[in-house]
Amino acid sequence: MIRTLFAITGSMIALASAPVSADYDRLIGVFIGGLELDEQTGDRIDENGQPIAIDFPTLPTGGIEGEYRYGGERIAWGLNPGGSIAWKSSGTRVSGGFTSETGGVIRVDIDNSLFIGELHLGGYLRGRLTESITAYVAAGPMITYGRIEVEDDDLPEVEPTGTIELESSDSSDFGVGYYARAGIDFSLKGEQAVGFGIRYMSTKLDFDNDVGEIVLEGPSFVLSYTMPM
Repeated sequence: MIRTLFAITGSMIALASAPVSADYDRLIGVFIGGLELDEQTGDRIDENGQPIAIDFPTLPTGGIEGEYRYGGERIAWGLNPGGSIAWKSSGTRVSGGFTSETGGVIRVDIDNSLFIGELHLGGYLRGRLTESITAYVAAGPMITYGRIEVEDDDLPEVEPTGTIELESSDSSDFGVGYYARAGIDFSLKGEQAVGFGIRYMSTKLDFDNDVGEIVLEGPSFVLSYTMPM
């Protein structure tokens, strides 16, 4: 999906007929949306001998993007610094088999909170499609911080009667990955613009106290507001 969008956006930029791509040297924008991380299994093994399963919810996300133009007429190009956060206090489900106090193995789901923050610096291309519409693509490396936390919980056993007590636990890590983004902006009065786009991130983090090493990757679908600096 991300490759298709980038291919379409790249073709639109290449076909732009306006004589110049933009009237600014620096652009700043903000965005909000939802991050859809891919479901996966962690590298930690449960007591059934199976990898634990991790099901991520849609994480609310928001951030800031900058564009520093260094050249280009029909197509502007330059640096794209920025950053974003994504967080949800519950909904990250970790499933696995755990041993009860009586020695039996039962299946449980544990609710976790997840926070992701990232800073990136890449390159971008932006082309004007019409007098009021521009399209852009950008990609590059990023540094990511992630934190996952399991709250205190008591899980009831079905048989025999009893509970399994889980102590609260948290784990965090820094990682290096990459991001990519593409979208379309519609100009408003005063050289401001609103638009929509898709972002993609991929990074590997090791939550050694919880689920082990996992790859956090997936798309964000966002709405944006931009203006010249």
